[in-house]
Amino acid sequence: MAQDERQWQATAHFYTQLFACVWQQLAPYLGAATTLDLLALATATLAEAYPFLTRLVWRPEGLEAESFTKAIADEPPAHVQAGCERLLQELHGLVQTMAGSLLAQRLVAATERLRLAFDPALSLPTPAEELEEPPLPAEPRELALPLLHSVARQAVQLYRRLQAQEAELARLRQERESLRQTPDLVARAAEVQRQPEHSEAFYHTLFELSPDGVIVTTIDGTILQANPRVAEILEVEHPDALVGRNVIDFYVHPEERDALLEQIYTRQRVEGQRRELHTQRGRRIIVMASTSLIDYRGQPCLLSVMRDVTERARLRQEMEDFAYSASHDLQAPLRTFEGYARWLLEDYGHLLDSTGRQLCQEIIDEALHMKKLLDGLLEYSRIGREHTQAVEVDVRAVLEQVLHDLQLEIAETGARIELPESLPRVYYPEVRLVQVFSNLLSNALKFTGGKTPEIVIGCSEQGRYYRFSVSDNGIGIAPEHFGRIFEIFKRLHPREQYPGTGAGLTIVKKIVEAHGGQIGVESTPGQGSTFWFTIPKPEPAGDATADRAAG
Repeated sequence: MAQDERQWQATAHFYTQLFACVWQQLAPYLGAATTLDLLALATATLAEAYPFLTRLVWRPEGLEAESFTKAIADEPPAHVQAGCERLLQELHGLVQTMAGSLLAQRLVAATERLRLAFDPALSLPTPAEELEEPPLPAEPRELALPLLHSVARQAVQLYRRLQAQEAELARLRQERESLRQTPDLVARAAEVQRQPEHSEAFYHTLFELSPDGVIVTTIDGTILQANPRVAEILEVEHPDALVGRNVIDFYVHPEERDALLEQIYTRQRVEGQRRELHTQRGRRIIVMASTSLIDYRGQPCLLSVMRDVTERARLRQEMEDFAYSASHDLQAPLRTFEGYARWLLEDYGHLLDSTGRQLCQEIIDEALHMKKLLDGLLEYSRIGREHTQAVEVDVRAVLEQVLHDLQLEIAETGARIELPESLPRVYYPEVRLVQVFSNLLSNALKFTGGKTPEIVIGCSEQGRYYRFSVSDNGIGIAPEHFGRIFEIFKRLHPREQYPGTGAGLTIVKKIVEAHGGQIGVESTPGQGSTFWFTIPKPEPAGDATADRAAG
């Protein structure tokens, strides 16, 4: 037993020395940062099968020996040995792919010589010629050019991968859009209430045939009336089976009912709320609901219209997870490519001709552009992932902040910007409203066609909404492109002419729609554009109805 323990300690010491050898072979040529990235990529590939590898600590000077000892303390020796060998294989493959065969051959020769010197039993079957370490080229240029070729190939592959992920993202978005059903029924039901000439029969038909669930409850939640669609959504055999039950029984989070009542007392109408419900069969679903305070048979009640969006929510979450994963996971290899190109340019630039230096600079420029694309994709995914609380916001204060942030661009272009005399206060996440105005104003300052920008910010009331607009005298947009400009990464002009990623308006559209509004554009080519968006405005409760509800 003691002999087995000593043999295992010796083997563990060998692998510590082996990884030190790997570091000594790679770091001088690739740099510490790039070597760390390669190790991270190789470890991530094996993390599920060999979790102990993720506990290894790598420093700029190499592997921390103590971390290796701790990582393998409770692991079976055979498992540790297999994991270390797999990590070495992954590293060899990455070096072969990203840095070329010369460095990969040197890595194999150095590690195998270490095996033979330490214990021939640990050596792998290796041809004698592979044990000879290939000499470094007399001219560093000979090492630099294979690296440059490898970086170029990897950059092309990364572009292709990003394009494939963009196509998948577009497909998921199209599936989500296809699930959209009829417009919100609250406005239609309210219209029926306001027009006595509509017959009871018309109201009943509208109620029964609605593709959305419609339900009437007392203030305390007792269900008075429900249409067939509500019964389908809640998986109840017949609408009559719901009458007399309390709607709170179906809430996953009953406290949401109290929050709803507080908003109803303040605003009389609440639209587009996301709720989680239990069906009669115990299945958890997600609905979007709009609720209004009404007078029903002489008593204050709540009319709610709900739509089952469980499948749409699943697709949206899948799309956002995909966008987050794609934008996050591609950052590491992108940094590697940029690092290679900078290293070649800085250390071997004097040995490259003008074409080689230009290629290096183009790789750096394209890597930085791709980073902006990935940052845009990451921001797009975060809008759905990160909750931002709506608060009372002074729109004038938001615009003043945005104009302050853009003061350099305004000064450079000599832009004239006109604000309305009166601007409202709205309920909105302040950081998101800043994003919306900042993007629209940045575009107005950018797409000028050489003219001095003249920008007019407008605000008007349209029923239950505030309508904001940003008008400019720039290059304008042809009508056939009105839809395209809101698609992610879709551009109408070359990047060299108008810098940017093509993600800004997509993010703005997602923000506006996520908070119950709409967005659009009106434009004539050569004469300028007007981008508009809406924000629901809070409506004070009617005195009589509110008093009855409070009582």
